[in-house]
Amino acid sequence: MRESVKGITALALALCLLLAACGGQGALPSDAPPPEEPPAQTSETVPPAEPAPPVPPGFPELEKTEWEAVSVDLESFGLTIRSDDERLMYIFEHTAAVPLDQLIVFDLWGDALTEGSSEELRSRFLEAPDTVLAYLVLMGDQEVTLPGWDPMPAAEIVCQSIASADAVWHGGSEEFAQTLASCRERYPSGRISELLDVMEREHAESMERQQKVIEEYQAHLKTQP
Repeated sequence: MRESVKGITALALALCLLLAACGGQGALPSDAPPPEEPPAQTSETVPPAEPAPPVPPGFPELEKTEWEAVSVDLESFGLTIRSDDERLMYIFEHTAAVPLDQLIVFDLWGDALTEGSSEELRSRFLEAPDTVLAYLVLMGDQEVTLPGWDPMPAAEIVCQSIASADAVWHGGSEEFAQTLASCRERYPSGRISELLDVMEREHAESMERQQKVIEEYQAHLKTQP
């Protein structure tokens, strides 16, 4: 019996020595030391963020569009200037529903039918000026020759159309002035700035013409009995 007890005691002592020699690897999970946490990241350990790619000059922060190339030719849209062209007349009757590219090409070539399209272009410029400006920039140096006029950049003709619509039919609205000023701040240089110059100049000239018409009409009324 004593020999058994001695044997058990010796076995227990051997196990303790073995555990001590293994550095406590036989410890229970609850007794194991907590795992080491990674060091907290600081401004010195966090790598700096990569800078955003540079924006092309004169073309900053434009709204995303799906246009890769645009055209001012009627043929590109399957249109003609005949009054029996059903697609042309559809645009004429649904200016608020057609895409911007079709609206613009109609406004360029629709002649006497463009009053509604010019008004719609003004509305879209006020609602989403960056989108309209993006399209005008993408039009590049394409030109249009209107009856009795020298060839002109199509984008500038559209700018004139937008500006004159506000001057003639809205008397130079505050909303238009604010939108133009906001665009000036965002696009101080480059092609967009040039288009804004065209728009601003046409707006001022249209306001002068409109005021002259009003004054002439008032003078005419005074001559009536």
